[in-house]
Amino acid sequence: MYKVIFCGTPNISVEILKGLENIGVSIEAVITQPDKQIGRKKEIKFSPVKEYSLSKKYRLFQPLKISQIYDELKKIEADFMVTCAYGQFITQPILDLFKNCVNVHASLLPKYRGGSPIQYAIMNGETKTGISLMKMIKKMDAGEIYCQSEIAIRQEDNSALVFEKMAVLGKKMIEENLLKIFKGELNGIQQDESKVTFAYNLKNDQEKIDWNKSANEINNFIRALSPQPVAFTYINQERIKIKSARVIKDEEKLITLDILFANGEIIAIDKEGIIVNTTNGFLKILELQREGKKMVSAATFSAPNSPIKVGWIFK
Repeated sequence: MYKVIFCGTPNISVEILKGLENIGVSIEAVITQPDKQIGRKKEIKFSPVKEYSLSKKYRLFQPLKISQIYDELKKIEADFMVTCAYGQFITQPILDLFKNCVNVHASLLPKYRGGSPIQYAIMNGETKTGISLMKMIKKMDAGEIYCQSEIAIRQEDNSALVFEKMAVLGKKMIEENLLKIFKGELNGIQQDESKVTFAYNLKNDQEKIDWNKSANEINNFIRALSPQPVAFTYINQERIKIKSARVIKDEEKLITLDILFANGEIIAIDKEGIIVNTTNGFLKILELQREGKKMVSAATFSAPNSPIKVGWIFK
């Protein structure tokens, strides 16, 4: 029986761990990110992988840096390491402890190397993405690809929905291919470096909506950051989070097009949401959150005493 160490953190990683269980390998240890403090009360939050691992009584590590547990990992003498969305760079000395290290990456490599491949795929308007099982090397997401499989990205999909699809697909790929990789029956193929693109983790200032883009581009941006961390904008110096929106179709355009509106200007509020002008087309905001408030339907701002009014401009 192959001895495996698994590294992962979010929900998608839990499904990969379940896939490992289903193929009969021995899970010697699980490594996940340290606990986080969330909210004003600084409540401790476990990662989904930690919660699952505790329920299965796996040996668990949560180092600030994985290099800190080198000696412990060496003593385990596992055959292989498998990772999925772990969230830390794994150093070469750690990789050298194993016969092979396999990563489950949420893109069709060499596209979207990095920590936010799903968000970038949606943001860029991709209609498909997928999972790559790849050999881990020192260079980020640059190892040989063992196999890939595609999923569709629908126009209404946000990052959470795509993550759910990826989790199902990734688990299936582990169950069908990982033992072949371990046995040397599935050879890797070098990535085409001329086709590499990157999906680095987004910084806070990159989560702001640019109203000088088209309605379609802005909608893709909102979908990519929903439900977390949520795209934001400002109106009258108040920070507003926008969780969902949709592009107004041509047949819905009941507004006189010869009127000049500013980009980001609210041109109507109806029973469905807030209609905003962009550099190309109109966007209807469906869900938003004001500072210190809960996320609500944008339709609630159609009342006469609404704190957000027609003519105001998102910036």
